[in-house]
Amino acid sequence: MKVLVNFLAREVRFVTETIGKIMAEWTKNGKKSFIVKVPKSHHIKEFELLLKQMLIHYQVPVKTEVQEIPVEIRCKCGYCGEIKNSDPTEVIRILCPSCKKNHAKVISGKNIEVI
Repeated sequence: MKVLVNFLAREVRFVTETIGKIMAEWTKNGKKSFIVKVPKSHHIKEFELLLKQMLIHYQVPVKTEVQEIPVEIRCKCGYCGEIKNSDPTEVIRILCPSCKKNHAKVISGKNIEVI
């Protein structure tokens, strides 16, 4: 039960930050359609559901399309590619699946993008 509560709290935090970005664009430019690119390190279905529910709750009349993007790294050992990660807070420190060392740098999928 504690893991579920932590998971939901974490996703609510990311959705709240995303809504802040959407609301800023909506109020500043009147933009009503957004693409939200979410790294695979998030639980995409839950993120999308929370986003839609919170937009309705805050009465923000915009349309959103949520797209899942891979988390990709480049390592000093030469490995470059997608990694599997189930926790977006762990994307800061990544072990390379090839050499198993922490010499990798995230090159894609580190943050949620709002377009």
